[in-house]
Amino acid sequence: MNPLAKYNVQPGPLFLLMLFLWFLLNVVQSLFMEIGNDEAYYWVYAQFLDWGYYDHPPMVALVIKMGTLLAGDTTLGVRFCVMLMQLLFLIILFRLSRVTHTRPNIILFFLVAFSVVMIQAYGFIATPDAPLLLFTVLFLWSYHYFLETAYSLKGALLMAFCMAGLMYSKYHGALVIVLVLLSNLKILRKPTFYLSVLLAVGLYIPHILWQLNNDFPSIKYHLVERSKGFRWNYFPDFLANQLPVFNPFTLGAGIYVFFRRKETDLFERALKFLFAGFLIFFTLWNFKGRVEPHWTIAAAVPMIILIVREAAGNPKLRNYLYKVVAPSIVLLLAARLFLMVDILPLRTEWHGDKQRVADLEAIAGNRPVIFTSGFQMPSKYRFYTGREAHAMGALNYRNTQYDIWRFDENYRKKPVVIDFRNDSTGVVPTRRGNSVFYLKEIAAYQPYKLLKVIPVLLESTFITGREQVITVTVSNPYPETYVINHSAMPLEVSLVFMVKREEGFTREKISTRSSFNRQEIASGEHVTGEISFFLPDMPPGEYSVYFAAGSPGIYPATIERPVKIFFKNDSITR
Repeated sequence: MNPLAKYNVQPGPLFLLMLFLWFLLNVVQSLFMEIGNDEAYYWVYAQFLDWGYYDHPPMVALVIKMGTLLAGDTTLGVRFCVMLMQLLFLIILFRLSRVTHTRPNIILFFLVAFSVVMIQAYGFIATPDAPLLLFTVLFLWSYHYFLETAYSLKGALLMAFCMAGLMYSKYHGALVIVLVLLSNLKILRKPTFYLSVLLAVGLYIPHILWQLNNDFPSIKYHLVERSKGFRWNYFPDFLANQLPVFNPFTLGAGIYVFFRRKETDLFERALKFLFAGFLIFFTLWNFKGRVEPHWTIAAAVPMIILIVREAAGNPKLRNYLYKVVAPSIVLLLAARLFLMVDILPLRTEWHGDKQRVADLEAIAGNRPVIFTSGFQMPSKYRFYTGREAHAMGALNYRNTQYDIWRFDENYRKKPVVIDFRNDSTGVVPTRRGNSVFYLKEIAAYQPYKLLKVIPVLLESTFITGREQVITVTVSNPYPETYVINHSAMPLEVSLVFMVKREEGFTREKISTRSSFNRQEIASGEHVTGEISFFLPDMPPGEYSVYFAAGSPGIYPATIERPVKIFFKNDSITR
């Protein structure tokens, strides 16, 4: 039995024509639009397929890999399977709307679907949200079948595969599953539901094992590292950002339908839970940290279904959609044109970086390029040139998947070019064409981020305005010997911490002078020595201080946690 056969919504000529035109527009968009920051990063994922990555589960890498096998390592190849996925997404979404297959309803459906800004975007931009949207609608389809077939075994198996697909797409998939479950707690009495969950967990075990083997990087990043503390402005920012994500006119229609429309069955109840639940959950998430605008995009799926269902029998809502929502699509198409053609004086991630990469390659030649911050440019450099590049992940930027790959260990003793990007202090600019770079050429590179600098503190107090001398132990986990007085990259230990000033928080870096009892650290060994530094006047209080390894002129890095140290003013101690 076809789960949705009874709704008589087999694709007809008009529906297929709309799909084809939409696919054609996305193909043109993909051909003429430069690769985006995240897309390039996920393309590098696809070059090293695995069961997980630092930031995300592996589905986006698999999707991009399949696309590049079909259309090459091009912008079209990166986006090709995403475009195909949206066709399937739209077909299933239309079926779930349960409206009769008439010309007005088809036009109404495409009007609502394409008015949602991020639905359009994820039809041609390759990010984890594209498979998340597809598996959200697939999961709803399987859940509907599960209900229609009285919680059948076949329905349970379908749900299991869709739940696993959700979780392999993006961790937000768990929220989709939980909200649907909360809408129908009676499902907990059904043995087939537990079979479905067990099978889904079994399918997800490879990713769980990857997390375990890599010390749970994704959990640490999303639940700990991204927690920047609460700020009141997060709430108005979040609410304002939802307007361009959904389209304010379409979101208004969705909220109207949510309160006006009576639930017709358990499935519609699930749709309402999913729509409201996503918005409420991420509103509350602002207490933990800033919410990215697109995190709520899965709520667009139930919103579209509810609007289409209601509009099919509500002339006033249809009139609003035609007169108010439809014109906004013209603005979206104009925005897409801007992404393809650099015709406005606005700098975006889709304009100019291809040429910038070419300019940098002309300088670096065959040498690997190491970027001191950001995963974006090293990924674009790899994509456009096919050459080696690495994101260092220093303390002025977060860790990324590059810290798991550790490409820079392959560059040991080789000449490299370091691109300082955001930290250009004391670096002479290098110009090529219209591009300006802050570069340092290294004759023989040696990696240092994994070095462990452990301070030996008799007391956890530093006196500002004075010279400080403390003992440190430096351990070398690398498979090769680390040279302290390296000719190109000698060791420099630095202290890095945040300081609250009148203008806000700023990052402070204090360089030190050091002396050690040996000049080399063998693999798996450690050395002990002293570091001395002058601690300038700072506001008194407790600070989280990183003791980090680095090299003169290069920002320090560490994988160690900071040490809590209390700063006292020199005048207070007298």
